[in-house]
Amino acid sequence: MSKMQFSVYEFMAIMGRIDEDLTSAKHPEGSVFLEWEDQWRQMEKKLDALAPMERADMLFDAKVTINAISEAHLRQVVDVVASQVKMQEDLHEKDDPDADEEDLAMWRTRLRDLSGVLASFVAGD
Repeated sequence: MSKMQFSVYEFMAIMGRIDEDLTSAKHPEGSVFLEWEDQWRQMEKKLDALAPMERADMLFDAKVTINAISEAHLRQVVDVVASQVKMQEDLHEKDDPDADEEDLAMWRTRLRDLSGVLASFVAGD
């Protein structure tokens, strides 16, 4: 188990992506989504209650701490972050107006960091 910290933006994007990917299916028992769902829903309510500037501040300045994450959950998160990187790369490739260089750099950095944590999990076995 390892402690993880995400910006609120990262946490909400990760959970939103997992939820979207499984909209027509039930989240499997033991999934990271089910483990973090209550925290995600509470954060959603807090964000919805804020004015736009306060919401932006919370998304990018506040942190969500996960006190313990299993290797299985970390693998799920790494997969989701890898899909975020791919999505941003695809947007850039298509010169989509939603392409954001900062988002791409952030997700690439997060993927590199999480992959390093995952490698330490595997090396620890």
